[in-house]
Amino acid sequence: MSISKAFEEIYDYVKDLEIIDTHEHLPAFESLRETDTDVLKEYLSQYFNRDLISAGLSLADYDKAINNKLPLIDRWALVEPYWEAARNTGYARALEISVKGLYGVESISRDTIEHLNKSFMNSLKPGHYRFVLKEKSKIRISLLHDIPMENEKVIITSDLKCDQEYFRSVYPVDACVFPQSKEDIELIESQYGKKICCINDWLEATEIILDNALQNGAVALKSALAYDRSLLYKRVTKCEAEEDFNAIFKTKHMGEYMRQVFKVGKNFQDYMMHFVLQLANRRSLVLQIHTGLQEGSGNMLSNSDPSLLSNLFLEYPDLKFDLFHMGYPYQNVVSALAKNFQNVYIDMCWAHIISPHASINALMEWIDAVPLNKISAFGGDYLFVDAVFGHQYMARMNVSNALAKKVEEGVIDTEWAKKIANQIFYENPCTIFSLEKTLK
Repeated sequence: MSISKAFEEIYDYVKDLEIIDTHEHLPAFESLRETDTDVLKEYLSQYFNRDLISAGLSLADYDKAINNKLPLIDRWALVEPYWEAARNTGYARALEISVKGLYGVESISRDTIEHLNKSFMNSLKPGHYRFVLKEKSKIRISLLHDIPMENEKVIITSDLKCDQEYFRSVYPVDACVFPQSKEDIELIESQYGKKICCINDWLEATEIILDNALQNGAVALKSALAYDRSLLYKRVTKCEAEEDFNAIFKTKHMGEYMRQVFKVGKNFQDYMMHFVLQLANRRSLVLQIHTGLQEGSGNMLSNSDPSLLSNLFLEYPDLKFDLFHMGYPYQNVVSALAKNFQNVYIDMCWAHIISPHASINALMEWIDAVPLNKISAFGGDYLFVDAVFGHQYMARMNVSNALAKKVEEGVIDTEWAKKIANQIFYENPCTIFSLEKTLK
């Protein structure tokens, strides 16, 4: 298939652009990379593993496949049929692009897996972050949703330490809105500095933790509660929220010998989200919010319909809402929301590997419907660094394709297309997240 002249000219410009990555889950310091691993364990820790399971890989065989104590070739044999069935997906393409660009391996197969693993294991040393993120991917900075873990439990912390060469921090607010265990409450208490005895204590703790996060360098807030509940946050009274809060503490104070049944009522969650947004609105912050497809197998997709957020857009006009993952498969809804609300922005993090075709088509629609300062083109959204390279490569290709099609339609010319590319890859996220001063 021939490649258009417009695409060649645009991509020749886009491939060398320095870009801003709006969302990552990478280890906050390179020294925190997992070393007890191998290529299958790491590459199947996220995303493509779900395509394999969707194709038929059993959970038992998946667990064996990521057990790096077993022979690599035997584990490959378990996943190979499903790998072949799913290698067409964006998730698979990102991995194959990465191994070719980083290790010179043409594809991932039975013939290459052991050689690839040796190259991968050699990368587990200082300098790989710089090689992947800076030299190969040309990423100026990434916004990091770091989730500190200790003994496989999330640590709620406002001490957002990360390597400033690569990252700026984003603070996750979900534990303040929807604590899901007694330990969550105790960790909030540890950040608050005293025991929480009433709902007013919880509200005060939330404000203190939020301000501490901002003082420690957070450039935005983040919520991913669409994994756990509907995005419709109704306005409820403090009295209604307090009833739910008291029910939480009735369970919390039961004897250790009794079964701890922990349930957080929706009224409390709704009230707390509005409380957090009130704080953020007064501080003119940005809220990155998960919309659309949830990672993993299963879930209630309708919970993450971005149109459910419309009341929040209206009630908090000074708060910027950065809608993640282009809302896929609600990208047309996201287009209408960004067009209709001044404080709503479109973020294509994760999108290019979910569906490259949908990403191209969505961007073409947005060029027709949405002011161009509302769009951020790339966020890797990966737990492991290698795949970021493949994802940004796909993002540059997709953006170039969409812009070339608009040139061929006569809507824009190639010089304008290049300006749009720089705007959505760099200028827009820089402005939306007020990164100008921190990047000097």
